[in-house]
Amino acid sequence: MANWWNNYPWRVIQPNFREIDTKDFDENRFIEELKSFFCTMVMLNAAGLIASYPTKLEDHVTSPYLEGFDLKHLVERCHEEGIKVIARTDFSKIPEQVAERHPDWVYRHADGTWLNYNGYVQTCLLGGYQGAYMDEILKEMFAEIPFDGMYCNMGSATGYIVDYSMKRHGPCQCDACKAAFKAKTGMDVPVDLKPGDRASMVYFGFQQQIASAQKKRVTQLLRQINPDLAYCSIDYGRQEVHTDYLEALPAWQYMASSNARAQRGMGIESTIVNVDFMGFAYRHTSCSGPLQELRLWQGISNFSGIDYYVMGRLYDKEDQSTFDRVKRIFRYAAEHENETVGVDSVADVLLVRDSYVIPNKEERGWIRILTESHILFDETLPAGLAKKELGAYKAVILPEKMRLQSPVIEKLEAYVSEGGTVITTGMVPAMACLGLSGSMKKNSDIKGSMFRIRPEDKKQFPSFEKRNLLIAGNAVMEASYSEKTELYGVYLEPERFGPPELCYPDKAPTAFPAAARTPYGKGCGIVIPWYPGEAYYEDGHEAFRLFAADLLGSLAHVSPVECNLSPMVEITRGKKDDFEIIHLVNGIGHFGNSYFDPPVLADQQVTIPWEGEIESVTNLDQEDGVTFHLEEGKLTLMVPKLGYHAGILIRKKA
Repeated sequence: MANWWNNYPWRVIQPNFREIDTKDFDENRFIEELKSFFCTMVMLNAAGLIASYPTKLEDHVTSPYLEGFDLKHLVERCHEEGIKVIARTDFSKIPEQVAERHPDWVYRHADGTWLNYNGYVQTCLLGGYQGAYMDEILKEMFAEIPFDGMYCNMGSATGYIVDYSMKRHGPCQCDACKAAFKAKTGMDVPVDLKPGDRASMVYFGFQQQIASAQKKRVTQLLRQINPDLAYCSIDYGRQEVHTDYLEALPAWQYMASSNARAQRGMGIESTIVNVDFMGFAYRHTSCSGPLQELRLWQGISNFSGIDYYVMGRLYDKEDQSTFDRVKRIFRYAAEHENETVGVDSVADVLLVRDSYVIPNKEERGWIRILTESHILFDETLPAGLAKKELGAYKAVILPEKMRLQSPVIEKLEAYVSEGGTVITTGMVPAMACLGLSGSMKKNSDIKGSMFRIRPEDKKQFPSFEKRNLLIAGNAVMEASYSEKTELYGVYLEPERFGPPELCYPDKAPTAFPAAARTPYGKGCGIVIPWYPGEAYYEDGHEAFRLFAADLLGSLAHVSPVECNLSPMVEITRGKKDDFEIIHLVNGIGHFGNSYFDPPVLADQQVTIPWEGEIESVTNLDQEDGVTFHLEEGKLTLMVPKLGYHAGILIRKKA
């Protein structure tokens, strides 16, 4: 079946087997447990670190615990039950005895030593193991076992190598890396990577090219082996949603929602991966049930597949405290498969993130601002932006994206010319639509500085009717703008602070604004020369959110959904064929670094613009759980009780 993965109902269980889990394995119990989760797919450990089948390759070490375990037969049994199987592989490390036979396969520190973590040695992207030998392993594995696809763990390149103690190690200094980097750039491989350092930036680009070439090579190999093999990050995407013991505050409560949007924004099938355990060092202890439930509802509500990553064999896991919750939500997705698969997002705003990794502070702040203001939005990465149709969006937000590629800049400027709005923060890219008449200068020594919202600004910033001042965050960009640029707010340099008697502004306002809007074609470019997202994420004061929401409404004509929802209730809107669906996710149970079951909210109301007649409105979570009223192009939905989630299905009359 060609491209079976497109619009497939992705309900994935990843029971990450330890090598001892194949000993005394009860295949029947395992299959029955999978079925109890209503899963459509399972990921099974197969190759790389340890071969979970009797490999014939000398340097691919077979697990010593395979007596009575038959991976091929297990895959065939899953297929009989209608469950597809993805092979989990990991070529990032090899046993130390293999490394001793092939020292040219391994990563090297600057002093020539290996990175050996508990008997497993880090490999190098340019070494023979992740090259030709990896190919031999894949050919053998897929010839022996009828997998439906492959996931390659630790397969990306980030510049750093991060071990399981979360310690960073610098670029690989093996002979192959040094020779390739020298030939490509004429430079030596940097020993360490430093922000803003030219050699570091060149190395990041080099490593991404190497990783991209490897991914392309592996993709071609898999297509030759079997065109129907789904390859992670090419045909589908997975992004883990996790926590860790003693993780620093603030907790990132929108991780699942944001990861789902970012994956979907790249134009491939995707799942958010709910990681069951509390951290690398505590893989057998589940994190709280309310947190896991929130993650899964966030995934479903952002039109993603759902994916549960749990250690061990399922049926004898020592901590099964979250199983009932996870099974209930997987069952919901199964029962409402038509309403949860192949649904397209309806959104007014597109937010551009730097990477799939947890978004940076400025991006996280904007995700909070948009979510808690009930503004419908999507997310993508710069690479996805290049492929995305922008015409449906009223605004594209670029949180400090100063290094966009020329084709992306050209696409954004064409979008603005046709009536769109681009909003930038911090150091901005070189775009004509932003109205800058010179370079920007970043000033980070600004403690005690503020913006004054003047009387003439308050029409655009109505939330500041009774307040004039706004903290300027952690840095301000000083710049000059074109004559046609409209400036809002003025920057006040740091005032004295100490005894209260000395605390007042004693300098004249500068010429630098809090926001600058430049008309460009039918649209406009907006520069926010500071970091309101970072300030809101780190500090949480409503003034930052209100400033951003006012700017979106007045200068970009982006309106929030009309509702009486708490800011802690997420809302999304999707469409498919003859229906639309509104999802509400109640996140009020989040407090600090804890997650509780949220209180049931009464009489929740949402109003959306609507054209045409309605056949029916249904609450998928609760019978008789919604009423509606349609009048003069507005549809009002009333939910008498909202627990964790409500999926409001609106069927259009033909």
